[in-house]
This record gives sequence, structure tokens and C-alpha cells, in this order.
Amino acid sequence: MMYLDKLNINKPREVIMERPAVLTTSELFRELLRLTRSYALCEARLRHRLDLNDTDLRAVNLLRSMQTPSSGQLARELGVSSAGITSVLDRLEARGVVERRHHASDRRRTLVVPGPNFPVSTGPGQVLLRHLHTFSARLDEPDRLRLRAELEASRRELDQRETGSSEEHQATTPQPGSRES
Repeated sequence: MMYLDKLNINKPREVIMERPAVLTTSELFRELLRLTRSYALCEARLRHRLDLNDTDLRAVNLLRSMQTPSSGQLARELGVSSAGITSVLDRLEARGVVERRHHASDRRRTLVVPGPNFPVSTGPGQVLLRHLHTFSARLDEPDRLRLRAELEASRRELDQRETGSSEEHQATTPQPGSRES
């Protein structure tokens, strides 16, 4: 009987002919929104565990994504003044999370680097990184390059966009009765 099951002889024709469900763009987008929400909740727990305020945690995350930024670059990215970034860096430096160093060729510039207590291997970013590494390993090089290009294009567009107008919202909102893919 087991052999017959493997051959699908005992199963109705409809079951044998079923195709896997198609993943729509809307379902994929909803999954990205759920991922974003889960990531934000993990970030809030990490912020609480590390006893950092929101701006300090954003600075730590920026340091993860930037190659040795200057304090001015961090200030621009965080949207704070030079006095504001000084306060952020003072707090983080006092806790050993970051260190400030003078630029090798321009002593007026101060670079920010991870300190001895920088939370390298903790946080929700590590979970995402592990899954992205596994997923990326399954892609061939052209697919990895296309994925990176799409992610970069999305990021650039979001970085350039202020707030969407109501006309833009209407243009991107599906009309009743229309099918999304």
C-alpha cells in the first residue's frame, strides 16, 4: 500500500494535478510589513536591554551600516545638530559603545568607531543577517546582483521621498474590484 501511495495511484486526479499556490506581490508586501513590525519590536527590546534611548540606538545601528562615519555624517543621518551628536556620542563613549578617533589626514575630522562594549553579535539584525545569508547562498550571482539593485533602488526612492501626496496615494491604492498581483 505504501508503494501505491508513492505512485499517487490511490489519490484523486485533482490532488495529483494541484499546483502550488502563487505568491502574490500583495502577500509578499504584507510579509515584509510583518517583518518590519517584528524587527521594530525586537529593536525596542534590544534598546531596553542595552538601556539606550531611541537616538542612541539609531546611532549604533548607523555605525553598523556605515564604514567609520564622521560625527558630522552621523549628525546628518540622525537629523540632529552638532551639539546633539556630541551629546549622543558622549553618552555612548562613556558606556564604551563607541570611540572617537581623529582622521588620519584631517585632524579636524572626528571618526566614530565601535568601542569595546559595542553590541556586535546581538539584536534582531543578526537574525535577519543569518536568514539573508542562507537565502543569498541559494541565488546565483546575477540574481544576487538584481536583488541588490532592487533593494538599492527602493532605498534611494524612500530616501528621496518626503511625504506622499493624496494624489500619489490614490494612484497607488488599488481601486475596488481591481485585482492585485
